[in-house]
Amino acid sequence: METRHFSARLLASLVLALGLVLVAACSGGESEAAGSGEAAADASDDQNGQTGSPTTATADEMTIAGVTFAPPASWEDLGPEGMRQAQFRLAPVAGDEEAAEVNVFYFGPASGGGVEANLQRWIGQIEDGTEPVRDRFDVGGMTGHSVALDGSYKAGGMRPMGGDGGEAKPGYRLVGVVLEGPRGSVFFKLTGPEATASAMEEGLMAMVRDARSGG
Repeated sequence: METRHFSARLLASLVLALGLVLVAACSGGESEAAGSGEAAADASDDQNGQTGSPTTATADEMTIAGVTFAPPASWEDLGPEGMRQAQFRLAPVAGDEEAAEVNVFYFGPASGGGVEANLQRWIGQIEDGTEPVRDRFDVGGMTGHSVALDGSYKAGGMRPMGGDGGEAKPGYRLVGVVLEGPRGSVFFKLTGPEATASAMEEGLMAMVRDARSGG
């Protein structure tokens, strides 16, 4: 009789102990899961709380013929091709069907046809265009020149500085910049539909005005 009572008490104790272990295990699992959720939320907040915008963030710097500049990170880097030392593209904004592009050229210390000749060549590639807006500025120990106008874009002349020489494309914008660098002029040419080109122009002008000589 006593043996049966002892066995019953032992069984009850074992059941109670097992129940306490299970409760503790469940509580620990809920605590760990909650902690993981908070960490994920913190990570999401960190990502959503990042400052800056695609138009101001910059990718790695690059140097061409002693001119160092940092293209906006929002631009697609197409890499060099032929006489184009660098090529960048911005996807069309709402209302446009084509992307805008910035092409960078360098023809050597004494090549390229000179500053004014290239500005005039660019102006001549816009038919029925607006009055060209020109500017001259100093940046990073260099002299810069720019021209901007809208109209029907028809590339011509030297292919690297012009394009494919096809039919004129109406509603385009052209912005050309020449930086007189330490090893000769570096040329930046932006073309594209007006809205998309205007969006890319902001990054272009910020980039060239932050450029520096050296490297």
